[in-house]
Amino acid sequence: MPMKGAFGNIERVRKLGFEPDVVYVGLEKIQRHEENVVPLLWVPKAESLEEGVVDVYGRRYLFAFNNSGCIANPNIICRALKAIEKAHELGYDKIMLDALRLPSPVDGIYFLSTCFCEHSIKLWPRLKKLRSKIKDALRSPSANSILEILDELAEIRAAHVENLLAIIYDESKDLGIELIAAVFPYPISKYVGQDPKILRSYLSEVHVMLYHKCSGAACLNAEIKGLVNTLRGLGLKEEGVLRVIETIFGLDLKMEEVNSLDDGIGLGHLNFLIDLSESTYGNSFVPILWLDEILAHKVNYYVNKFRDLDLFAP
Repeated sequence: MPMKGAFGNIERVRKLGFEPDVVYVGLEKIQRHEENVVPLLWVPKAESLEEGVVDVYGRRYLFAFNNSGCIANPNIICRALKAIEKAHELGYDKIMLDALRLPSPVDGIYFLSTCFCEHSIKLWPRLKKLRSKIKDALRSPSANSILEILDELAEIRAAHVENLLAIIYDESKDLGIELIAAVFPYPISKYVGQDPKILRSYLSEVHVMLYHKCSGAACLNAEIKGLVNTLRGLGLKEEGVLRVIETIFGLDLKMEEVNSLDDGIGLGHLNFLIDLSESTYGNSFVPILWLDEILAHKVNYYVNKFRDLDLFAP
């Protein structure tokens, strides 16, 4: 049975009876052109801590998988452009961008306090005034103050993403390369800089990572758990924690669900985010689903529902 694409353990996908039209492979692993392969570019790839994001206290940090720096950093921008040139030289005419963003809730306090490096401040000088506001909010936090600083950071992060995406788009257009991307589901997407309006302006396809149960960055249960731990560490009570979660993730969770996030988020919540993503991106939307034992029993439903579908098999 045909489908759109697959990440990770491709044989596991095939054992379920699905033959991917395309396979997404990290660009650094590709040595020659291969049919039915789409190179995957980790956009904020950093080579040292000096390229990391900087919080309001001056602490420097590599986010996601301890490999990602600020996308306003010229070194990271240059590295992304060179990667696109490499893909072109290998004969590819499509690239998937991954991690086109700044820190997410799984990165703890850095989600609430970055990026304040010199390159970010040059891109968005208003950051200088925001620094003290964030410090005040973290000293005496409330749901209102946390949401207020996150709204301001969302605007700034969107400017970061558009700045880099416009540069990448111009280079790719000159080389005849089509851009697609793997992004967070809305509304958490906008809080890491992935504003849907901006993404639709530059990407032909928006592949939304709808991972119900895994342990790393972009996994919904891990991201929510990261935010919960941060908010509880700041002293927010149950009501405030739930309010921030509902605003940032768009999910009305009960406390018992919050306390059992290691088991993943319910498929009812997942389906809500799928429908929201589809209405947000329209024909450019492609869901990426996490293929574990739970989803394996439901995968035919999703394959039949969507014209295009990606599976990530761990």
